[in-house]
Amino acid sequence: MQNQDNHRRRGGSEMLRRAPPRKATGAEGAGTPKLAAALAACHANPAPLTTWERGFLARMARRRRPPSARQRAMLERIAGRDRPDFAAVNRAALVRLQDVCRRMLPDGRRDGRRWRCGDLTGGPGQSLSVVLRGYGAGRWADFATGQSGGDPVSLVAAITGDRPAEAARKLARMLGLQMGAGLQ
Repeated sequence: MQNQDNHRRRGGSEMLRRAPPRKATGAEGAGTPKLAAALAACHANPAPLTTWERGFLARMARRRRPPSARQRAMLERIAGRDRPDFAAVNRAALVRLQDVCRRMLPDGRRDGRRWRCGDLTGGPGQSLSVVLRGYGAGRWADFATGQSGGDPVSLVAAITGDRPAEAARKLARMLGLQMGAGLQ
């Protein structure tokens, strides 16, 4: 009984009250112009969004609290991304795949619906095979080394030793594709 009386005298019931909501300091919430501008910059970039990036931007648009430093950094990364449109480059390369093979693998030759040569350096032989048309067009395999891929960009990346994004840019330049409109 004595404990309850001491609790009431000290204002124990006030301890159960919720603290007033904190005001945002420095950072701005989702409805503010600063975050709206960051989201608009992300959507304005012509490079295609991944499924995860689309979901992240949708969550950020619904968010009521200010974004964390990590989320702000992700927004900046998405807005400034420089990723080529792999699908568009691959579609364009598949149409002219024999020309791409002739240029990238010069000592090869056409054998039915395949381009054959010795290896990824383009030397004479039979161990590297690239499907030019029909089912599996764009797929390639070097049976001597065990390397393989499923599209022209991966073939160019294997030949040049570049990362896929740089290989896609090289292939786009070789095909004369415009670098805007998502191809970058």
